[in-house]
Amino acid sequence: MKIPPFLIGGGAVFWGMETGNLIPGILLFLVLESVQVIRTRFALTDEDFIKIADLSSLLLIGSVALVLLNYEPRSFLRITASWLPLTLAPLILAQLYSEGDTLVIGTRFGRKSQSYSYKPLDFRIYYFIVCLFGAAAANDRSFWFFVVLAGFMVILLFWNRGGATSPGRFLVLFSLCCLLSYFGSLAMEAGHRYVLKSSFRMLSRYYHSQHVDPYKSHVNFGDTGQLKFSGRIVMRVDSSSPPPNLVREAAYPTYHRGDWLGGQDNYSYLLPVGMQQWNLIEPPHQEGQRLTIEMALPREKGMLPTPYGGFRFTSSEIFSVNQHRNGSVKILDGAPLVIYDLDYHRNMFKKDDIPTQDHLLIPKDELYVLEEAYGSLEGTGGDAANRIKALKNFFQNDFRYSLKLVGRGDYATPLGNFLLSEKTGFCEYYATATALLLRYMQIPSRYAIGYAVVEKSNLEDKYVVRDRHAHAWVEAYVDGRWITVDTTPATWDQYDAENASFFEPVWDLLNLLRHKYRIYRVGAGSDYTAFLTITVIVLVAFLSLRIYRRIRLDRAAEEQHQSNRMFSRVVTPFTPIVDVLSSAQHKKGDDESVAKWAMKCTQWREFDKEEFTRLYTLHLRWRFDPDGMKKQQQEELAEGAEKYLALLVRDLQPSSELSSQLHQSAK
Repeated sequence: MKIPPFLIGGGAVFWGMETGNLIPGILLFLVLESVQVIRTRFALTDEDFIKIADLSSLLLIGSVALVLLNYEPRSFLRITASWLPLTLAPLILAQLYSEGDTLVIGTRFGRKSQSYSYKPLDFRIYYFIVCLFGAAAANDRSFWFFVVLAGFMVILLFWNRGGATSPGRFLVLFSLCCLLSYFGSLAMEAGHRYVLKSSFRMLSRYYHSQHVDPYKSHVNFGDTGQLKFSGRIVMRVDSSSPPPNLVREAAYPTYHRGDWLGGQDNYSYLLPVGMQQWNLIEPPHQEGQRLTIEMALPREKGMLPTPYGGFRFTSSEIFSVNQHRNGSVKILDGAPLVIYDLDYHRNMFKKDDIPTQDHLLIPKDELYVLEEAYGSLEGTGGDAANRIKALKNFFQNDFRYSLKLVGRGDYATPLGNFLLSEKTGFCEYYATATALLLRYMQIPSRYAIGYAVVEKSNLEDKYVVRDRHAHAWVEAYVDGRWITVDTTPATWDQYDAENASFFEPVWDLLNLLRHKYRIYRVGAGSDYTAFLTITVIVLVAFLSLRIYRRIRLDRAAEEQHQSNRMFSRVVTPFTPIVDVLSSAQHKKGDDESVAKWAMKCTQWREFDKEEFTRLYTLHLRWRFDPDGMKKQQQEELAEGAEKYLALLVRDLQPSSELSSQLHQSAK
């Protein structure tokens, strides 16, 4: 394809205008279009082009690193694309200022191979497209962007139009194409907006139907069980001493047809008491222990896991919170990853967290089940502590843990089937049954969910909490405060761990790297931006100098090799004959055979054209490829040279100049 003058430079300026890099765009224009004035060209080899391509690759890698370090991830593709004209500039400059019309793009990855099969190409049209692509990545959907783009296209296509197409016909057809493409783009944009809006509505309805709720205002029976097969790490807990076994997210007082519901009207805004610090329990506080929790918050809102007795937390990534009367904490606004220090003491609790009538409600369809199960309990007399102990013994003796979903069976509800028939299930069954049985015994209770902190990671020297560590238990109001009642068999976490993937250590390492990157992104870790940016620039500069030095050394070695070949003459038995003939008055013509030239130089009495040509061919092979000569061929050349030397001595006049040179060469 023919490239009109100043088209590539114009594309660079257009790129600079759209991306806000007008000065670099103008500099690129001057360097690219100076080729119209500067006539100096460099003899670059394919190997040189490949090394320059290596340099462009390094620049591209460096630009990607800089984008990741200094910009939001969602802007990665757009910014990287807008930098492509700069990172690929060495390639286009190498072609424009080389003696050829094409270049070779490849890579050596630091090693020099013996051969390659890269095909040459004209990079000019590709670079022009890159400039337009970079400009498009940064444009603000302006109408003038389309106008300028159409102008570039009409120049390029008009320059390459066929001879049978008149200028008027070409312009009419091109204008029609521009109109169709412009209105087509508007239609596609409108369709895109419609698809986005429809998809958003559809997904919203779907997630609403699945009861996805970052604040966990209610849970479906079975929600926690769905997490048991996932080993994804959801939080990390760091503590100088063993942390509490449970961290709670939320608690629910009302059970209705498989759902536990929480009262959203009992939340109130929690004012900070210091710089990025909140009190969960009003002072005075007892001197307790501290743990640090690191947790991803993809929606930038959600529940704050807290251990029992947690009275204060501090975080620079949490900005606004609400607190429920029962102590549950909502994060209203936070970073995508939050890190908070939490102080706790096991004897501290919220004094205004008292039970209501909701904590004694029992669904009518579960009454007969609870009555029959209560009849199986032993030792239910006495105070609340004795009744709770009897309840724990009931579940420990007759029930076992499994991840099996229990259906209704022969009973009206899954809970009835679990209590009276199957007697196997996971934590949600135990917690729901325990809460309702406690209420049947007139002990206020509520359903709590959160996570168990049971796994210490050797990789991080912290406790890791996975999806499968999600747990449900019961809080019972006894002696003026809420206590934890967990009737799920104690080995449930070991049972769940048996379902862990064989590749879980690999996923843990990848998750750790992603977690460290998130910490860096939210600014919770050390700020290495300046250091890493300078490091990338220095490495790119160092590697660029290495490539340049390698090109210089290879060029010097090649020149030395050519010099050695120029001054090191290989002499064969046939060389004296060639020297004598070269000194003759008759010079060999370009299209003249060596045998015909030899016959013109002297009068031979005996001369065999085919034999002489064969000997001359062996002479050339000896000079330029001595390793390719067989011993038989060497002997053939020596015998033939001796024969024609004798003929020259016999046929030339002793006083002639050629005869004197022959005797001198023979010596």
